[in-house]
Amino acid sequence: MLLTRLLNNIALRRLLSGTGLMLTAIPCYSQTEENTHVILNNQYKGDIALRFFNGAPCLTRPLLAEWGLTRPLMKNADWTAQGCLSAASMTSLGIQFWSKPAGRLLTLLIPHEAMHPQQQGISTSRWDEGITAGWINYRLSANHETHRRDPTDNGSAATLEMDNGVNIGPWRLRYQNTFWKENQGDHGSYSREKTLYRSFSAWRSRLTVGDGDSSSHLFASLPYRGVSLASDEAMFPDSWRPFSPWINGYARGPSEVSLYQNGDRVYQQQVPAGPFSIRDFYPPGAEGNLELVITDSDGTERRRTLPYSSMPNLVQRGNFSYETLIGHYRPYRGADLAKPAFAQGSLAYGIAQGYTLFAGIQSANTYRSQVLGISRSLQSWGAISVDISHAQYRSGQAQLQGEVARLRYVKAFFNSETSLSALLLHYPRGSLYRSFAEKIERDSTLAWLDEDENVQRSWGSEVLLNQILGEDASASLSWNQTQYHHKTTYSSLTLSHNMTLQHIDVSLYASYQRSRWVSEETVVGINLSVPLDIGDNSINVGYSNRLASRDLNSNGLNVSGSALQDYRLHYALDVQHTTHGDEYLSAGMGYQANSADTTFNYYQGGGTRRWQADASGSIVLHAEGITLGQTLGETASLVVIPDTPSVGTFNQFGSVTDRQGRMLVSYATPWRVNRITVNTTDLPENWRFEPDVLEVVPTRGALVRTQFNPPQTRESLQRDD
Repeated sequence: MLLTRLLNNIALRRLLSGTGLMLTAIPCYSQTEENTHVILNNQYKGDIALRFFNGAPCLTRPLLAEWGLTRPLMKNADWTAQGCLSAASMTSLGIQFWSKPAGRLLTLLIPHEAMHPQQQGISTSRWDEGITAGWINYRLSANHETHRRDPTDNGSAATLEMDNGVNIGPWRLRYQNTFWKENQGDHGSYSREKTLYRSFSAWRSRLTVGDGDSSSHLFASLPYRGVSLASDEAMFPDSWRPFSPWINGYARGPSEVSLYQNGDRVYQQQVPAGPFSIRDFYPPGAEGNLELVITDSDGTERRRTLPYSSMPNLVQRGNFSYETLIGHYRPYRGADLAKPAFAQGSLAYGIAQGYTLFAGIQSANTYRSQVLGISRSLQSWGAISVDISHAQYRSGQAQLQGEVARLRYVKAFFNSETSLSALLLHYPRGSLYRSFAEKIERDSTLAWLDEDENVQRSWGSEVLLNQILGEDASASLSWNQTQYHHKTTYSSLTLSHNMTLQHIDVSLYASYQRSRWVSEETVVGINLSVPLDIGDNSINVGYSNRLASRDLNSNGLNVSGSALQDYRLHYALDVQHTTHGDEYLSAGMGYQANSADTTFNYYQGGGTRRWQADASGSIVLHAEGITLGQTLGETASLVVIPDTPSVGTFNQFGSVTDRQGRMLVSYATPWRVNRITVNTTDLPENWRFEPDVLEVVPTRGALVRTQFNPPQTRESLQRDD
């Protein structure tokens, strides 16, 4: 079998490398591309189209960049007229290769010191557009409320949220809609978003038609309806991209690690028991704190927040990042705002080693803004960026204008596992600068609001700091301040510390807020979570205490856990007491089926009682039939083990193959290697999968089909050998 042959070849080459011998192909002068199995530093890189000249593989600049050869070595290397790394440079860099044309196999060894430490890039020839399919993500929620203080609000309500998708080749069609019924009997439906998009691999970019959100690289992010073509930096090799965080943690047992940004799950990975480290994650948004969620195999969860911000306007020398957009502003549902048409464009170009020049323009009928700036990589000292924005616009009958200067700094101290991001804004006196979104919001209040604090800003600052303190301990700081010319100040400070002491999770936090309209507020709190083993199940008992200088103090107890096979049933009970206030009780129970999640919740407090039931999942239609599963993320995998039901994977808890041998793995990382691993723990002792791990590299939005061979008994495997 292929995997066995590959492993045998690896062992053979290790043996030969120790003797100084080298396997080479018979001299070959063909310049045609051939698909070749490539093994780099004992890692399988896939079936890649390569050219060979005189028996030597043509290692091109883009291919080596994606594999992670460091920039200085790339810059100083010699290249042939065909764009290949020269033989002399291969020798000087210590690159060795062994070629076996009959088996279409190439083994490469590149010294680790020549490789970028964060590289997990792969050849673009492995990018998989996935299968043609259509699906529905659904969430049905129904509740009944009774109010002691206002019985007129009593009644039942329900909503059905549907996220619909169709994939055909590289094209992705998405449509989100909601049906609703209020407790007074009113009902209706509305569309949330309609989008058609596709990626262009050669351009490292994405075309979007319909609803979307513009990037926040140069201008404030805007919801729009229109057409955009923009670079997708997630498609770049890691060595081409700006800072990405290093995330460490500790798993008590086999666990599922998820990362959320702005409420959306953006990363999922299974990890074994013990310390883990995530080095290949690149957040999709340049701004927005990350939430790390560790879900143990018994269903218990641990959470912590990781402040995050990157330097978006920094690209490698000779490369560029861009965005073009034309459309109209799309207010969020319920907002009574205008929908002006506008166009936006931005370009960042690496003008020299470590330097990036960037500029952008945003234009509408009554608004125009320009940005010009430069960023500099300081290597081990981080990166810095400075830019200035100018805006001119009409507000009512007045023609106004203003400027703002911005200074950014980011640094990842990998040795001390510290990440730091700082931002400083300056508004010159007399500047009436407004962003496009601020201008639209101001237009809606001109008739009744005379004062607008935005044009009184003088300084703004923001600091985000995250420090890893051990295998399962971290501290973070978040600071925001806006200073106004009339001497008022808005300030916000948040501190948090998370740690595990003898399996007891401890979370400490404190916050401070001050503004012109609200008096100062200081809050401190502690959360404790103690795991208790009862039989084969684990129960978490927690305690929380919150002290506030202006609000009411509160404390509470909570119990959570899971039961049944594969911990499919999970439950939680939470009781909160507010000093001189109400008591609150919430209880919930959920069941994670192979095809859906269901939850039942009860809430009581403040004179209100609420019963709620939710059901969520996905329905996927594809060439082989219909498959039901848990809610799908943007990118997912259809796992197929023909005619083998009730087999799970380590990539997703609570899911096994159906009667046809199919199951859905809800989350996959686009443009990167995803390893789908069969869970053989509960299989009969003499059953074996060969192989039991497969790699997929999906494009954004793809549903990739991953097929394993049916299991074989040990006796049949021995006969095959």
